[in-house]
Amino acid sequence: MWRISVQSVRHHWALFVGTFVALALGVALIGVSASALAATWAVPASPAAGSATVTLTDGTGAAHTLSNGDLDMGGVQSVLAMAGVVSAFVTVFVIAGTCAFGIALRRRDMGLLRLVGAGGPQVRRMVLGESLAVAVTAALVGCAVAAVAAPVAVRALNGTGLSPVDLRPGPLLWPLVFAAGSGLLIGVLGMLAASKRAARVRPTEALREADLDARTMTVGRTLTGVLMLVAGAVMVAIAPGAGAEAATPLALFGTMALAIAATLFGPLYLPPLLRVMALPLRWADPVAGRLAAESVRTSRRRTASLVGPVLAILAIVGIFTSVLSTTGAATEADDRARTAGQLVVEPASGSGGLSESALGRLRADPRVAAVSAPASLDVGVSGPDSVWKQEAAVADPVALARTHRITVVDGTLGPLAPGTVDVSREFADWYGHHTGSTVTYGLFGGKPVKARVAAVLDGGSAVPPLLLPSGTRGTSPAPGPERAVVLLSGKAAGSPAAAASELTERLRADGVRVVPTADWFGRQATSQDRLNRLVLGVLTVPASLYALIAVASTLVMSYSRRGREVAGMRMLGISTRQVRRMALWETLSTTLLGVLVAAAVVGLGLDAYRPSLTVFGGTPPWSVPWAMLGTLTGACVLVGVVVSLSATGRLLQRVSAGTVTSRQ
Repeated sequence: MWRISVQSVRHHWALFVGTFVALALGVALIGVSASALAATWAVPASPAAGSATVTLTDGTGAAHTLSNGDLDMGGVQSVLAMAGVVSAFVTVFVIAGTCAFGIALRRRDMGLLRLVGAGGPQVRRMVLGESLAVAVTAALVGCAVAAVAAPVAVRALNGTGLSPVDLRPGPLLWPLVFAAGSGLLIGVLGMLAASKRAARVRPTEALREADLDARTMTVGRTLTGVLMLVAGAVMVAIAPGAGAEAATPLALFGTMALAIAATLFGPLYLPPLLRVMALPLRWADPVAGRLAAESVRTSRRRTASLVGPVLAILAIVGIFTSVLSTTGAATEADDRARTAGQLVVEPASGSGGLSESALGRLRADPRVAAVSAPASLDVGVSGPDSVWKQEAAVADPVALARTHRITVVDGTLGPLAPGTVDVSREFADWYGHHTGSTVTYGLFGGKPVKARVAAVLDGGSAVPPLLLPSGTRGTSPAPGPERAVVLLSGKAAGSPAAAASELTERLRADGVRVVPTADWFGRQATSQDRLNRLVLGVLTVPASLYALIAVASTLVMSYSRRGREVAGMRMLGISTRQVRRMALWETLSTTLLGVLVAAAVVGLGLDAYRPSLTVFGGTPPWSVPWAMLGTLTGACVLVGVVVSLSATGRLLQRVSAGTVTSRQ
């Protein structure tokens, strides 16, 4: 059957080009992501010689030494891992869809093989041989593309600032082996389910005229759809009360499961919806509009296959970008609501820290009611089973509570004495601490310290996980506060801009600048938006380009089998313009419906995610990157229109009376 498989791929190349392109690009994306991750793993953990260290013992008695020169590559590795997950998910989604669509388009061919004596197992082996022939070639091409693109991608990643150090392209052998193996596995698994369907084709299918309207919902498709629907519904239902950290994967994967279910059940609900959407077309363009409506109604599998790629990419990109954007918007809204101080003081140079003399003069000003200036630093913390690096700050909790709206969850708010610490609510919940419990931490260059928890504070990002008492020092120089928040008193509180200008002039010799809190938040939001755009670009741009090519490939596959249909319409007197308008209305309606279903799925996931976020005194805002999603939607429409009109034009050029009676 191998020879028949190869000859089948050559003869029906238009049906396999979609699978080949999708798989080759999927392998390339996976290879680039894997090589970038390998580059981050190759970075030495402690590149700085002579860095200060601290040795702590965990609850099991094992000693661990941490260095303040350790690089935190977790952020960039998380982004790259998520990019790989998105690419792999889109690849599996598209490959499964194109394989099933290709088999559906060849039902009569399979029936003809059965009619001449081929058994079901032989047909299945032929289909698997086709998938192997396509997958091997696509994997090789994808690896070649990844080998060229990976070094360029790593160098481009250095320019984003996501990595704390510049990355160097590493050996490509194992990332490419992983990508090729993943591509072969995805290709074979994608065709495996389709081969079962092909093996069940009856010989009488060779005599059928309709390719796509027979038994669109198989048992396997129905069971998988029900499983994805139930799994997605459960994850989305429990996300609101799961907490921010647990709600993120629940909302993401729940939405993706619902998107899969929406695609699998597409043959059931998409044609009726499209027929309703096409009602205005029947009035505006009676011939072409009616033809388009009837086409999407009768060819249910083709309709679902055309909607699927648009639905998948918009749902995946939409939920990832919306969750990230909503998280940032909620954090910013919470910070704004919790900040009671009217002014922010920073070094004028934008680097370094605030000096003690500048803070002293600031506190002595009669217009100033309170100043909080936490000095951030990293410490090592010991837990029952491990030791880790943790963010902390040397600060006065009383002053911090005056410049920010902080709730005391447990204990009593007051000045921290030596041997005591305050902890954030998140830290206490995660590690099981409460008032009176003991936290073992160590400053780099110092010795372990056992401290008693004096209070548990809820203050959002204003309260670091650990608040250390004033005077805490290690052997290395302690960093100065990066900024201070000022609470004004009296008449000055009503005119923060004027007070900022006067304080800036007064403290000019100390090299500081004073800005109103609202202006500072606006500048921070701009900087955060830039970082978010970079992360979103790394996550979604490659997968989006890949999905657009998949949309084009699916359309090419669809129109490769519509020659007899177009020829029949021409023989009945349908003009070429009407045929082209029919193709245009089909593409626009299927794309629009894919956008609407994706919007509904993303809306469900985002609505379930928002309650897990907290904003002081308010509700988390909706934040959707409309510009990015609008651009992606427009690109899907453009690609669909261009490909469908081009394919229709080629079919019209080849139309003849013989086309109607010929086998495809």
